[in-house]
This record gives sequence, structure tokens and C-alpha cells, in this order.
Amino acid sequence: MDVARAWLDGNGKSLPIEVEAALSANQYFGATKSWIAEPEAKLKFDSFAGEPRNSDLAVHIKNKNGNCLLAVEAKADEPFGETIEKTIKAAEVRLAQNPRSNGLSRVRQLKEAILGNKAKDEVLDTIIRYQLLTACAGALCEAERSGYSRALMLVHEFFTDKTNDIKHRRNGADLNTFVLHISDERISKVEFGLIYGPFRVFGLPIIKNKIDLFVGKVSRNIRTGG
Repeated sequence: MDVARAWLDGNGKSLPIEVEAALSANQYFGATKSWIAEPEAKLKFDSFAGEPRNSDLAVHIKNKNGNCLLAVEAKADEPFGETIEKTIKAAEVRLAQNPRSNGLSRVRQLKEAILGNKAKDEVLDTIIRYQLLTACAGALCEAERSGYSRALMLVHEFFTDKTNDIKHRRNGADLNTFVLHISDERISKVEFGLIYGPFRVFGLPIIKNKIDLFVGKVSRNIRTGG
């Protein structure tokens, strides 16, 4: 996987063709007029101490509807981190070892902000990947800091000679599960090349303004055989 090369194919003048196609086809975005990308962007989404959210790329885009924030999650076939349940258990262990640990408070606050009234559903903790919560929270908070009304969390998936299609399908299923629940079960499958939304997450206490959240997925096949 080489996300930097994929985004610099146009010498910084044009977005990757698969990304631009998805944006152009969506009524809430359209053709990109200008953009600037920050690799390995640190997107803080709460007031707790510690490392902020690292996004593979934070892209500030201008299109017919104004400015928006695109947070890119570049994926080969590695998972979207642990489930919320496993993240909570790890945070509980850290809290037992260090009473000043904020990990458990961070997870609970993040669940409330993104999942709203579903945050107390412990069944969801077992099936939703925590990284998808942080990715959306990072995108929304960066959009808010920038004064934008739209944030897009975009999964950019790479198929290479070293990736495994079973793992690709697992990631697709995990993304589907996440979007199913933030869309109030209106969307059950995220297709390549499409952007879904707008969704309105609860937001508080980490997101104060009303910002439209979008989720999309694009792919690039760089396998030797295509």
C-alpha cells in the first residue's frame, strides 16, 4: 500500500481518480475546485491528555458547496483496530493500574458523541470497531475547528499482491456494521465508489456545532495481475 503515491499521482494538482469520481457523483460535494492535504494529521477530538487521533490524510477541499474536511483512512487488509468491548477492557486494566488514566472516560464520551442513544447498547460494543469511532470523531472535530459544515470519513482501500481478500471482506463487513447503526439502519452496505450521508451524530460533548457526517469507500487495485 502506498497512499502517498496514490495521492501524488497528479503532482498534487488533482485528487486520485477514484476519489474525485466519488466526490463528483455526490450531490453534496461535486467536482473539486481546490484541495490541500496534510499527511499523518493529528486530529484531536477531546480534551484528555495523550496522543490525538492520527489520520492518514486530512484533506481540506473546496467544491461547489464550499469547504469541507476529508479524513482518509488508508487500508490494505489490516482491521479497523479492536472492538469497542476490547478497547473498554484494556482501558479498565490501565485505570486499575493508574487512577489518573482517562482511557475509559474517553471511550465512554466518544461512544455517546457518535452513537448517541445507542451508546448504552453493550451488544454494539462487541461488533463495532473503535477505530471507526475515532476516525469519524477526528474528522468532525477538525471540520468544526475549520468552520466547515461537512466532514467526510473516507476509507481508501488498496488491493496488493500481499493482501488477503478474506480480510478485505472482513473489513467491508465491519464498515457495513458501523454505517448500519449511525444511519439508523437505513444503509446496510457500503459500496466502493459511493459516499453516504449526511448523518447527524449526537456530537456532545466533543462536537458542539451541527456538522454533517459522510462516510465513503474507494479502492485502488495495484496487484501485479490487476
